[in-house]
Amino acid sequence: MFTPGSILFGTFQLKAITKPKYATVLYNDGLNCILTTFTTSEERSGVRYPVHGKNPQEGEPLSYVFKKGIIVGELYNSNGVSIPFSFPKDTVIVPDYGDQYTTQQAFLAEVKGLIKCCELYPKEYENLIYTLYKSKKTKRKYKRIFEEILKNIVS
Repeated sequence: MFTPGSILFGTFQLKAITKPKYATVLYNDGLNCILTTFTTSEERSGVRYPVHGKNPQEGEPLSYVFKKGIIVGELYNSNGVSIPFSFPKDTVIVPDYGDQYTTQQAFLAEVKGLIKCCELYPKEYENLIYTLYKSKKTKRKYKRIFEEILKNIVS
């Protein structure tokens, strides 16, 4: 469930509110620590007319947008049948919102009804990580993680 590139959905306890949210697993250290980010359907792309992927398309990235209805990954059911996944609304990941570096146990304690929606297609995951890596708003400690991920993808 916590493999990098997994899109998860559940009802999360976030500070003082409980809210259904999508979370994207960006990193898993193989032991117990994971880096996730919550998505938002609010208009946080930083551009007037967001496109699927890096926004803006030119210059420093401010966000990564999953446009409504664009298939970004798939999940195989118990019969081995691929089920494509797209977000029901335009959905945004921004480097200064919703990041969580935690243990799997602590993450699971904050959520009810957690399900795995899909594994992002490899190119989609790579583009997301690269966008976050290049953003000036991404925390330095995460940039080091993203750099390692990108090195492993290339090799």
